[in-house]
Amino acid sequence: MRLYVTGGTGAVGSNIIKVVTERHAVDVFATVHRRQPLPPITYAYGAVDMCNREQVLRSVRAYDPDAIVHCAILNDHKVMYQDRMQGWNAYVNSTRYLTEAANRVRAKMILISTDWVFDGTQAPADELTPPNPINFYGVLKVVGETLLSAQCANWAVARVSAVNGVHWARPEEPMQQNIGFGNFMTSVVQTLRNNKPYTVLGGNVNLRATPTLASEIGEMVLQIIKLDLTGIFHCCGGESATRFDLACKTVEGFGLDTGMLRRGTGDVPAGDFSDVYGVPKDTRLNAEKTARQLEHPLLDLNEAIHELRRQIETLTI
Repeated sequence: MRLYVTGGTGAVGSNIIKVVTERHAVDVFATVHRRQPLPPITYAYGAVDMCNREQVLRSVRAYDPDAIVHCAILNDHKVMYQDRMQGWNAYVNSTRYLTEAANRVRAKMILISTDWVFDGTQAPADELTPPNPINFYGVLKVVGETLLSAQCANWAVARVSAVNGVHWARPEEPMQQNIGFGNFMTSVVQTLRNNKPYTVLGGNVNLRATPTLASEIGEMVLQIIKLDLTGIFHCCGGESATRFDLACKTVEGFGLDTGMLRRGTGDVPAGDFSDVYGVPKDTRLNAEKTARQLEHPLLDLNEAIHELRRQIETLTI
């Protein structure tokens, strides 16, 4: 199998690549942007501007993949709001160009989407729940999902939630808590292992979600491809949690001191731009249908935390 992955040095992209190459011996070409992959490099990669139609078409045609997984994003909400066209190009037009490329080479295309397509009042949202985003990021993802389903001959959407795991493109880099759940578990572990207390944010943040081990996204996406399934899938964990409950379970699973945890009073990280756009408070997903279709059991929180600890401490997948 030949797999074309965009955003190969991102958190989701790097996990998908590591899973499919090291566990399943899949051939991969990854697009990269500013960051170069870390050695050992077991796949091909190159710089491709996702907002440039000709570059995208040329790159996909040259590699001739069996499937395309579109992970690349503009991971900066402030920039998206300050330059809406840049956000539109990065999310919608990149999906448009990749869809065209997929159709030309008869490849399956999978778009990595998000639980933030929901407004925070629809939980637990399943694969058939109508999206209702309350911020521009969610809008861009819904437009991408709609474009893909309308124009791609062989398509799937993989919605992910609260992604946590080793960032294989920068595994040693400190992770910061943010208004979502992404990298939350790693930031808790890093802080407590440095003997510092950890304050779990409250207020204008995502307060409840369905944590997903990043490596599981790779397994589930590969299963979608192998079974040649189409439609919308919730590629997430099997158990939801509040921020504070997830922090407690993570600390216990890593054998750390729960007494070092603090409940926040509504403070949010400086410069997070959350005051100008909506943050969905409860983005729990129901993935029972996806689990049945993929024939893939979903990890509960303890299983995910155990596996995350193994990956962090061994730096192996």
